[in-house]
Amino acid sequence: MKKILILIFLICNCALAQEHGRITYKAYFAKSEATEELREKDIMRYQERLDEEMMAKMLTFNLDFNPSESIFYLGNSLISEHENQETKEYVTGLFYGFDNLYINKDEDLLLEQLYYAFGTILKSRKASFVEWNLTSETKTISGYKCFKATYTYIQKWRGREFPWEVIAWYCPEIPVQLGPLRYSGLPGLILELSEDNRGYVVESIDFFEKAKEVKIKKPTKGELLTEEEINRRHEKAKEQLKN
Repeated sequence: MKKILILIFLICNCALAQEHGRITYKAYFAKSEATEELREKDIMRYQERLDEEMMAKMLTFNLDFNPSESIFYLGNSLISEHENQETKEYVTGLFYGFDNLYINKDEDLLLEQLYYAFGTILKSRKASFVEWNLTSETKTISGYKCFKATYTYIQKWRGREFPWEVIAWYCPEIPVQLGPLRYSGLPGLILELSEDNRGYVVESIDFFEKAKEVKIKKPTKGELLTEEEINRRHEKAKEQLKN
């Protein structure tokens, strides 16, 4: 009986320890655009694509979480100031390096603090908006057995819809139902995810003891706007630039 109580205590402590932590992901392009075909056709564009892929690998992102909240943000950028600044800004923005993506599980809230040319805005929706397609396909990532899940994210822009393929590899051994960007709700931590051509793969997993609880600050900077309002602001900013 004593051994059973000790085992239950250890299991409970392990579960509590996994309620607070930080997951670090490295960025990468899911599909290389620096192809041999492009090299033969346009060597300058080929070199630009290589530079972008190199810069992406120098970005690391953090996913901080506690029992009810999480936030995904740029943790570190090793892109040198001597690199082309326009390319650096493009790659950082492409991977949401200027943004903060916040989830509150208790409120089923996804709050995105997004950077646009016309300013920083807030965008809100349900955190459970994703309807995952679970598959039996597996692969090993950092020693963990992961299962594949897919989803098609629809990006709306200027009255048009752009489908982005999302592929997530989640690990049921790690009972944290979170992942990179805005994605959550799978029965295990997402160790690798690609959205369109953006890719994120786990670099480190750190669980904290309760004494080191993770306190997460909900994003407040920016005006709360709908997608339609964002599009109107963007078009207005473009017109002002033209004039």
